[in-house]
Amino acid sequence: MAGFEQYFLGKHVIVTGGSSGIGLATARRLASMGASVTLVARREGLLEEARGEVQAAALPGMAVHTLALDVSSESDIQAKLPPHLESYPANALINNAGVSMPGRFLEQDPQYFRRLMDINYFGAVNMTRAVMPHLIAQGGGHLVNVGSLLSVMAIYGYSAYAASKFALYGFSESLRAELAPLGVRVTILLPPDTDTPQHTAELEHLPEETRALAGSVKMLSPDDVADALLRGMARGRFEIIPGFEGRATVLANRWMPGIVRLVCDGIQRRAMKSRASSGRVEQGTAAPADSGSIGD
Repeated sequence: MAGFEQYFLGKHVIVTGGSSGIGLATARRLASMGASVTLVARREGLLEEARGEVQAAALPGMAVHTLALDVSSESDIQAKLPPHLESYPANALINNAGVSMPGRFLEQDPQYFRRLMDINYFGAVNMTRAVMPHLIAQGGGHLVNVGSLLSVMAIYGYSAYAASKFALYGFSESLRAELAPLGVRVTILLPPDTDTPQHTAELEHLPEETRALAGSVKMLSPDDVADALLRGMARGRFEIIPGFEGRATVLANRWMPGIVRLVCDGIQRRAMKSRASSGRVEQGTAAPADSGSIGD
């Protein structure tokens, strides 16, 4: 067993949005390293399918639990999570459940903005508030919030999503300072585009300008992202950015934000001209592409 894997041996980790994508890949990897896992999502059928996958990867004796709840509902969490924690004490919480809906600000339903904040930001706040006293009472643990590259830089077509992920970054950074003296590590994961069911659903709603920008950073697999996350957690990192291109993009934006904006603006203008000259009519936005506890 690799050195970093020892960090998870014998621990119990709760993973929201655990029935697909990054959450499922992370749960599988955890189980293969000797951790017990609780998968949290909304749809019981998909949870049971995911449990089978994770159990197949688990070391002997490791438990795989499921908990069907809606992270955006405080009442649902309060009714279901405390009894679960009494029976199965946890060492870590990974807030991965999320939802995305790209589109131009003036063309989007205003309710999308509230919906994304309810799930992407308040979903993590709700779960953290419920689990944190438990972690502190047993001497510490680990909290992970799954953000995005759009937690630290925003691009065309993602005003609602980027706002929710920026909020999650601020929440995580503040909690890092507050919880460190109490023995709780805090990590935020900033993955680039990842090949998940949610990303596939997003593609049919991407504005042309957003599609052009998204192609500038290599897409990763959920397994690649999960591996980067778990290695970073074991090393105690606050910020984890999987993939060289993702790290380079964030570094460039932090050190040379004006140049990055100029490059993005140029890509957008070319995409706009291409769309105008071809006379293409884009498909309008429909309903948000859900993932994790909400969509699954």
